[in-house]
Amino acid sequence: MWLITPIGFFSVVQKPGDKQSGTLTVRASVKGDLTALKQHYLPGLCAIQESKDTDYRFRAQAPRAEVSAAMARLMEDLDYSNFKSEVAKRQGHKRSILYHDVRDVLYKLQTDPAFVEVEQAADSFGGVVISGGGKVLLREPTKHHGGYAWTFAKTRAKAGESPRDAAIRAVREKTGYEVRIRISVPGLFGSVSSSSNFYVMDAKHPPAKPNWQTNRMRWVSFNEARDLIRQSLNVEGRDRDLAILHAAEKVVGAIPYSEHPNVQPEDWYDLQVMPERHVVLYPKLRFTPEEMENIERGFYPTVMEQKWFIYFTGTRLRMHRSWTGILYFDVGFSFDNEGGAWVTDVIVNREVHSPDHEDSDEEDLKLLEDLIRYRLLEPLTEPAVDGMVKALTVATKPNYLGSPEVVSGLIKEIFDVVVRTLAKEADGKDFDAATAKIVSAFTNESSGYTCLPGWTSAQQMGSAIKKYMASMVLFDGDESLAEILTVGISVLTSKLQEILFDFFKDPMANWEKDALPQLNAVHQFVVAVLLGTNTLAYGEKVLEGFKWQSIRGNGSDEQLILEVGCEGGSLKVFGIQSNKLWRFRVEADESILIETLDGEVLCDSIEMNRPQYPRH
Repeated sequence: MWLITPIGFFSVVQKPGDKQSGTLTVRASVKGDLTALKQHYLPGLCAIQESKDTDYRFRAQAPRAEVSAAMARLMEDLDYSNFKSEVAKRQGHKRSILYHDVRDVLYKLQTDPAFVEVEQAADSFGGVVISGGGKVLLREPTKHHGGYAWTFAKTRAKAGESPRDAAIRAVREKTGYEVRIRISVPGLFGSVSSSSNFYVMDAKHPPAKPNWQTNRMRWVSFNEARDLIRQSLNVEGRDRDLAILHAAEKVVGAIPYSEHPNVQPEDWYDLQVMPERHVVLYPKLRFTPEEMENIERGFYPTVMEQKWFIYFTGTRLRMHRSWTGILYFDVGFSFDNEGGAWVTDVIVNREVHSPDHEDSDEEDLKLLEDLIRYRLLEPLTEPAVDGMVKALTVATKPNYLGSPEVVSGLIKEIFDVVVRTLAKEADGKDFDAATAKIVSAFTNESSGYTCLPGWTSAQQMGSAIKKYMASMVLFDGDESLAEILTVGISVLTSKLQEILFDFFKDPMANWEKDALPQLNAVHQFVVAVLLGTNTLAYGEKVLEGFKWQSIRGNGSDEQLILEVGCEGGSLKVFGIQSNKLWRFRVEADESILIETLDGEVLCDSIEMNRPQYPRH
């Protein structure tokens, strides 16, 4: 992506290493451009590297989210009417003239017939409604019409109706919410019967009753939305809705925090109502239309110290303690024709004592004004999220790859396939499918799994896999995490086959008593490697160090019963008595077969989940 800005010219790309580390590479021809970007908009930009043999002499990496935020701040600071004049003021006339030459070349896009664009027009329009707490609104169509379990609201435009108005009408009719468009969702989402454009929208609470086409609605996280959409039986519609959701989730980040969507009561949990013991106060407070727009957005806390959860419903502002859900203030407003408003009344909770102040009318009104000022009006900068909150937020997401249970479930599929392959119940296709699922979970952000921040990369997890799972493999050093995982799974498969082969050669070994515990030990080790915790429990142990621990007794337990020699080789029969049952081991050249006294092959009595050993 090329970015020509008043502070410099940049090329932003995602290099192979960026995908795994969650970064982007920002390149420039002039070092001062990157320096200015770091100083004014992108403090998270790493050290600037120089290379004289590349198209862009200077480059540096930065977290993808911080690059997006920097671009948003550039837009927020845009206050000029002529770009070339602004460049001349900041970087001089020579740079301005150079950009003008670039514009002359690009002007051909609108004058040269070779660039005439043929647009594919959409015939229906809809909205993805989001909340200030990061949730998305889904609707359940009545009787799952069209094969949709959960979906978005959309409709065809009426004669003379604009696409934006049609999308707003669709959401209003099918959800009951009054909405406004915040940003367009890039792309045309097509199917056999229609093509749709979508918009990210903001909703006012409370909603009216939706029309007959909607059975119910839910505010859910984006990950929960994916799970609900996947319940749709209409495969084409389901895939389209997932694509819309994915595109909307990406574009939401472009909305500045100072203009965040309205907080909804569904963003929080266990919100309480005003108790019977309360007082009503009548302060003289008035707010401009611009101030009311901010007040109606509400406030969503991101750290414990912020203490308050605030949302606007109808004509009332409700302020809850975030820790307990207790409703402390319920503020009424009356609006004028311009959108400004004044406070009509304030209901104050007297059931609980606030630790912030004494229970007095004067103190209550002072606290109310402070909350409106500092939580809703100023400063409207993005609140910090402490590390613990970030970790807890990620850890509560579905399919979190920092959870031992989730990782264990993924790896178990490889174990199952190996065992079923020996029993001739699975083949290479099953192995490929299990491998692909694991690789996708750790490397594909749309797989439905949530990665462990800072760990799921070729540099971190990949290094652990190389060292502890694939220590006998020679790597080139520039492999992606997907490639490293694939090799690691292949090495794991070979190790499991080796252990199972040795298990079958052990006449005293029992599947449940002996084999399963040893396989489980390997399973737990691999899970620990993928979580990055293996050195705590296993030190520097590697996968190659796991061997079958023989269950054979000492030499005096096994007796040579029969030995036959002939021209073609020899045959020996060894016997061991255990629990009133004789077990025999037959050695004939390279073949080993275990039989009971009456000749019944033991492998025929193995349970279904035990691999079958071939007869000789």
